Amino acid sequence: MMNDILNIYIDLVTSPVVAFLLLSIFFLGIVYQLFSEKINIIGVLSILSIFIFFSGHLFTSSASVLTLILILLSGFLILIEFFVIGMVLGFIGVLLFGASILTVSGNVFLYSIFLAVIFIMVIIEWVIFVKHKKRKIPFLNRLILNDATDKESGYTSFDDRSYLVGEIAVTHTVLRPSGTIRLGDERIDAVAEGSYIPSDVKVKIIFVEGTRVVVRPVED
Repeated sequence: MMNDILNIYIDLVTSPVVAFLLLSIFFLGIVYQLFSEKINIIGVLSILSIFIFFSGHLFTSSASVLTLILILLSGFLILIEFFVIGMVLGFIGVLLFGASILTVSGNVFLYSIFLAVIFIMVIIEWVIFVKHKKRKIPFLNRLILNDATDKESGYTSFDDRSYLVGEIAVTHTVLRPSGTIRLGDERIDAVAEGSYIPSDVKVKIIFVEGTRVVVRPVED
């Protein structure tokens, strides 16, 4: 009785139509899960579908050991990819996973066509999520710094001294044309608007660009 049920299960899972549906559910479901904030029913179904696919085919395949090695190696490489810069390991892992499907199928030509069609569907699904729905992969967002570090976001690569414009200071050293001015208790590197300003002369800060502070003498 058990053998009959097992044989029916294997015949059903290994039939080309069911196998194609299981693979489609897996790959399309994985992409859908990647763009989801939390694990959902589609993600669970995708894992269940690939488990059913391999469980049925491994009983009839003569390359069961090779298939298991390819599955484990592909999973390891894909996992490592999340912690290594670049996409080489992940790409190799996906190729090995595809190879495991072909080796266990028993019909490389037919299942190559299946994978090619599914790949096109995955690309279409990916474009829909990225281009039309403007979604991002939440998991990657946690690994990648997305905050902008530009001026518009309040970041500068130097101390912003634009507040000094209009302040009156005193030259601490001679400016020829660069030197030091004193503003209160703070000493600031500055550049004379002309070519020379003596020391102990009142000056007005007229321009600040980055760390460059330009001053001119204050007329009495």
